Amino acid sequence: MAGPNEPDPRAVGGALLATLAAFVVIGLPEGILGTSWPSIRGEFGRTNSSLAILLGGFTVGYTISSAASGHLSERFGTSRMLRLALATSAGGVVSLVSAPSFPLMVAAYLVLGLGNGTIDSVANAWTALARGPRAMGMLHAAFGVGATAGPLVSAGLISVGASWRWPFAVLLAGQAAALALVSLNRQGFDNAPRHPGIPERHPLAPQPPGRMLPLMLAWFAIYVGVEVAIGQWSFTLLTEQRGVSDRLAGGLVAAYWGGLTVGRLGLGALGHRVQPGRLMDRVMALAVASVAWLWFDPGGLGALGLPLTGFAFAPMFPLMVNRTPVFLGPNRSNRAVGYQLAASSLGFITTPLLIGVLADHHGIGVAPPVAFVAVVALAGVWTAVSSTARRSIVGSGERSGQR
Repeated sequence: MAGPNEPDPRAVGGALLATLAAFVVIGLPEGILGTSWPSIRGEFGRTNSSLAILLGGFTVGYTISSAASGHLSERFGTSRMLRLALATSAGGVVSLVSAPSFPLMVAAYLVLGLGNGTIDSVANAWTALARGPRAMGMLHAAFGVGATAGPLVSAGLISVGASWRWPFAVLLAGQAAALALVSLNRQGFDNAPRHPGIPERHPLAPQPPGRMLPLMLAWFAIYVGVEVAIGQWSFTLLTEQRGVSDRLAGGLVAAYWGGLTVGRLGLGALGHRVQPGRLMDRVMALAVASVAWLWFDPGGLGALGLPLTGFAFAPMFPLMVNRTPVFLGPNRSNRAVGYQLAASSLGFITTPLLIGVLADHHGIGVAPPVAFVAVVALAGVWTAVSSTARRSIVGSGERSGQR
């Protein structure tokens, strides 16, 4: 039983369950949009590059809210911010399913971005500080569950003649359920004890952050850009260039998000047993190889690179968020995670936009080479982050020896 000044462990566990539900909800539109896009594009008479306009509305909202969320959650508390964010996201989806024109869809996506950016930032920061790497793996696996379900729900409904609006109605129901869970478990969020793996002061945390923060911001921007680009454009690539049926292509895109989910479930189960740096090195190499396979399409089997790529991507984001209190110090974590997610929104719009513009002029076949270049750049930035961390360890040791 918890002491008089300690939160009930069951309440903290309930709060974790609520964050998992919230992450399923923010994963759903990732999978729904790419599969629904050909139908949306046809209804409103848009080109492929118009997807970037829609994502741009989301990105504006996401960037504003994620950058401000660390400051706001410190003032108002985690549970209140999550409830407000889920209500905002639901309002965006209500506007989306009733939008009679593409510009109003863009406005609705902006509101959805405001809500989802806050959910993403606040839940990540709380989990990193209060729950540790296994919970972080579970959190991002929940995102993968939503992203995997998204194309299956969307492709299934569209294949039987339903409007593209119906998959977003399913998303609205999920948002209502997540909001109810957060409301029921709000006492477990605020004043949760810090995870014992995050000390008050860590020798890796530079003072001031110096080079590490810009490197981490660059990493998040590149990572999210390539993850989203592959998820959003693969369906169009497979159906319009490689002759795959809508249903099979939807399944293959779901397999991409499924690989992400399986990998993150593994991180949730075994995250306390892995050395983060070594794991990152290995999955970076796998990501480069699997995206190259998708690009070159040997024997017409390039689509098999999608689940492998998802599996390679799986631990990257949660591990980098979980290491933020270590690299930058726990007292900077809430704001740093917000800045990282704001930076990620730059990649969220830039890489899909680049592919959309190039696809309008050269065909959707440009998507795999652009993704490959982005993954190689991602590996390069990770190498710089790892090198900076090692130098911090050496420097800390030397300073300790001088005292």
